[in-house]
Amino acid sequence: MNHPMSEDDALDRALARALKAPAVPAGFRTRLRAALTRVSEVDLAARRSMLEREQRELQQLLHGDSVRLRWWTLGSLVGGAFVAGISIAIGMPWIRATFGARSDLVMLVGWVSLSLLMGAATWVRRNGMPQWIP
Repeated sequence: MNHPMSEDDALDRALARALKAPAVPAGFRTRLRAALTRVSEVDLAARRSMLEREQRELQQLLHGDSVRLRWWTLGSLVGGAFVAGISIAIGMPWIRATFGARSDLVMLVGWVSLSLLMGAATWVRRNGMPQWIP
């Protein structure tokens, strides 16, 4: 299958016709290959060492972030449970006295509303205000 000649190929061919390749000393290519092999081996070892060091540093950072996230989650759960317990202990007698038989429905609506509000606040904090809100 023939491929059309690109502009780069045409330029390379024109330059090859117009310019003569410089003379190189005998054994140049052999010495060049040997030098490239030595550099590649040293370079490969240095790169491997650098990449291993970077990987260790990244793993340490990820581990530290993971531990912080676990503690933050645990604190949030304990704090949330504490606030919910206090709210029920203080608010339930008042709600029962005020709403009577409908007090369970009022509590349900209150907790669902609070949950939706907290979810919306978290979403806005992470993603910014939605485009449809003026």
